[in-house]
Amino acid sequence: METALHQLVVRVEKAVDQQEIALGVFLDIEGAFNNTTYESMCAALAKHGVHYIIVRWIRATMKGRLATATRGELSGSVAVSTGCPQGGVLSTLLWCLIVNDLLARLSAESVYTQGNADDIRCLAVGKFSNMLSGLIQWALHTLEK
Repeated sequence: METALHQLVVRVEKAVDQQEIALGVFLDIEGAFNNTTYESMCAALAKHGVHYIIVRWIRATMKGRLATATRGELSGSVAVSTGCPQGGVLSTLLWCLIVNDLLARLSAESVYTQGNADDIRCLAVGKFSNMLSGLIQWALHTLEK
């Protein structure tokens, strides 16, 4: 079984063998789990066919959470308004559901993409560097949104 990185390397090697250019980007989405909105998580769940009762339950577990810090006898709390629950598999699953559509959109536009949690890899292969540069810039712009 090939690993995801091996699949990417095979594509680069094939491009070199065919005297093509391979232009790639490796991204680590900073704050992916902390800055994801509840609405985007619930919309992704619904779009992927998760039953509405489970979507409502997940939304209820996220809304109203408090983050508390304590030092000595002092303690403070703040309401958490974004972010995936940390410490379990749910945060990774929710993020993957959100990013799945983005990866599919990029792949449909001739940008080979791979995602693993908050890491994304994009690869464009072809004969013309200007076209590949434009394609990768479009992919990065799409990822920024």
